[in-house]
Amino acid sequence: MRRNIPFLILGLMIVLAGGVAVLSWNQAHESSVSIFDCNSHATIAPKEFVLSCADANSELTGLQWAGWGLPTADATGTARWNDCIPNCVSGTWKSASISVYAYRIENGHYTRLDAHDSNLFAGGPFVAESYPPAK
Repeated sequence: MRRNIPFLILGLMIVLAGGVAVLSWNQAHESSVSIFDCNSHATIAPKEFVLSCADANSELTGLQWAGWGLPTADATGTARWNDCIPNCVSGTWKSASISVYAYRIENGHYTRLDAHDSNLFAGGPFVAESYPPAK
């Protein structure tokens, strides 16, 4: 039995090393994909995201992401928007729970953000294709 102890320890170390390697690869993979915000800043799994870049009258807050770095990442959070009635200055801010997803990875960045059921995306997905200026 004592002869087997070194082999058991070696086997345990190999299993642990493999697990650490898989976790490290997964974290590195997730952190390598980003999405561009309104200011063309690459952000990774943002907690908040402004949808109407010109006036910031619609946004996503409290985003909790699953699968960031995969071809499609899903998030739940809160959508907030200004109803702009009678105008955007005097409008009322409203909010609702929302489920969104980021997809279409190009050059290491998600280029689309959409929702399963939301009028905020009635005109189509948010297009996040801004790229940093060339060096």
